Amino acid sequence: MSSPEPVSWVLNLDAEDELARAGAHTPTDVMRTRIEGLLPRLDGLIRPGDRVLWPLGQRVERGGFGRAWCLTRWARSQLDAAGLVVPRAPSLEVLRRVNHRRFAHELGQALPVAGWARTLEDLLTLLRSDGLREVSVEGWWLIKRPFGYAGRGRRKLRPQALTDADRSWLEASFREGDGLQVEPLVSRELDAALHGWLAEDGVCTLGVPTIQHLDASGAWQGTEVAPAGTLTPAELEALERAASQTASALHEAGYFGPFGLDAFRWRSPTGQLHFQPRSEVNARYSMGWARGMRDFRPPTGF
Repeated sequence: MSSPEPVSWVLNLDAEDELARAGAHTPTDVMRTRIEGLLPRLDGLIRPGDRVLWPLGQRVERGGFGRAWCLTRWARSQLDAAGLVVPRAPSLEVLRRVNHRRFAHELGQALPVAGWARTLEDLLTLLRSDGLREVSVEGWWLIKRPFGYAGRGRRKLRPQALTDADRSWLEASFREGDGLQVEPLVSRELDAALHGWLAEDGVCTLGVPTIQHLDASGAWQGTEVAPAGTLTPAELEALERAASQTASALHEAGYFGPFGLDAFRWRSPTGQLHFQPRSEVNARYSMGWARGMRDFRPPTGF
């Protein structure tokens, strides 16, 4: 399925920043420059004939079709101001709920000793887990704020050596009132993803598994279709099962549109390999979405 009409994009890759906070949102100049630098790597998503309303500010025809990376309030305002047809999309409340890390957490944690901390006390209890040494090679924890992207909104720490900077970061995070995701920092050997399109009636179209290349901070560097045999049959089955479960949960929550799951293979200190089929849920477009979905494109008006 493909969209016959060219569209004009608002590529608000900083959507999580807006979802994390109430009130008005204005992208920073630094973010605008960063997104401009990523545009050449989005050529599979931005088809020939499409325009980039933001951040490039390309001239667009009023009355044409608009599309956004994630249709937040700010993205909608940009499309409205340009006189474009705003695509059908879930409400802001739904977008916030399904992109919140607690949504993925409640679908089931696959990493041992991981959890969700609502308070600092909860966090300290999780950090004292005796099971950490059986999972993390170096005894580190990875703490994630509810909204994050490109390696942002996370902190690596050791419970026996919390610094003043660690405590300040944690206290600032809890002041937002949404809690923190707490995971053991494991030895990752392969990063994968599976993308999909969820129609309003709940019908889900899945793409093909992809391999993701990330830097040391967890920021995306590139995506390729997974060569045959890269993932084991058991890993493929777990990934597809997690994607189907996620699609059902997204539909039940009122979401429709593009989505993706991040996954990874990891090795325990004993040398045993494991697979985490759902480490993140992205209820929006993502950098590898077009590659994973191959020839599929959203229908006009979405």
